[in-house]
Amino acid sequence: MSKRRVLLVEDEAHVLKVTKLRLEHEGYEVLDAADGERAVERANAELPIHLILLDIKLPRLDGYEVCRRLKAKSSTSHIPILLFTASEAQAARLTDQCIEVGANDWIKKPFRTKELMDKIHRLIAEEEGHSHG
Repeated sequence: MSKRRVLLVEDEAHVLKVTKLRLEHEGYEVLDAADGERAVERANAELPIHLILLDIKLPRLDGYEVCRRLKAKSSTSHIPILLFTASEAQAARLTDQCIEVGANDWIKKPFRTKELMDKIHRLIAEEEGHSHG
């Protein structure tokens, strides 16, 4: 069975590195992108991707716009997207925003590894449940 691929989109190098290591430690193959445009490019070019972990505050395109674009394309619309943010103000509005842009869930930074992994496992399992049903 091949590894699950996660696209991690984060512009803070330190957060990217730490999160990537956590995911790899959990057995995921991790692709990364440091801005929104690169995220959209990689998502389109490097399928299959099983989950996208997407920061909201990004250069070039923000996470909401990345999410909108990926959900609008049939080739990427099925990929579960987990948004994350460090901003309290954004976190307060995230539930509504997620619904609006089509994201599947969100998590607030800094997150605990277990909380993140639980969400990732659940979203991937749900997606696989749908696609093979």
